[in-house]
Amino acid sequence: MVLFEPPFTLNTIITGQICCGDKHLSSILSDHPDITCHSVLLDADDAVRRYYHEDYFGDTGSTPDWLVEGHISGEQYLTNKIFDNPLNNEKVIGVSVLYPHLYAQDLWDYFSSWCRAGDFCVINLKRNPVACFVALKLWERTDNFSAPTSTTKFNHGWADVVGHPSKLPVEFPSRIAPIQIDIPELYSFIRMQLAADIKTAQICDDRLEILYEELVLDFPSVCSQLFSFLGCESFSEDIIGKWSTVLKLKNVGIPVSSIVSNWYSVCSEAPSDIEPLLDSEAL
Repeated sequence: MVLFEPPFTLNTIITGQICCGDKHLSSILSDHPDITCHSVLLDADDAVRRYYHEDYFGDTGSTPDWLVEGHISGEQYLTNKIFDNPLNNEKVIGVSVLYPHLYAQDLWDYFSSWCRAGDFCVINLKRNPVACFVALKLWERTDNFSAPTSTTKFNHGWADVVGHPSKLPVEFPSRIAPIQIDIPELYSFIRMQLAADIKTAQICDDRLEILYEELVLDFPSVCSQLFSFLGCESFSEDIIGKWSTVLKLKNVGIPVSSIVSNWYSVCSEAPSDIEPLLDSEAL
């Protein structure tokens, strides 16, 4: 009797702070024929989770098959439904699990165990936490957190936090009304991200760190590193060029100090551990 080994699947997570660029990267990875990267299966909104679960797995009918709070845990869902479960013979299955998801579902030890077991790796997107916070607040102001209807997906914009990113280049508005941010909330957000960076580094040695600035401004170099890390062939020059254009259009280039109306107070009150992150070079 001849025994056939099951096809090999590499499982990976994209992690980082909210608004770190994970939606861009998930969409890029899913553009590869050997990769599927799920982007919002752990979203806080049940309707969002169901919509994008069924977008890949199909209609679940009357029995909940997506992540339903109180019905199945995040660990059970990822283990039984996502990892090692390619529907189209993909070589790599990825899922975006941002820092808030890791804390909310308490997944740190879970992913450490996956790393120890092998066939698992981590892609850590790193962006200045102040930039992440400001992008989040701008997105919240647009009130685009509603779930899609049965006939339409999200109204995708320049700083998508939920929903699959638009496949078309979307240019950031040239003028933005300033926002005033809550300073204690900002500092708490920053410290959470810095702590999560440390915990993520402890999860897995097989980890690729990608800086947001390099992703959006030097995608060809990131592309080479990314697919080498995942053991896949890289994109053609045409596809690399397409994504380079999309990412550069999404990179605003407007100084945070021009967007935040109380920027002077943010800087003048900053404690020593946060002050370096407010430098214009760091942003």
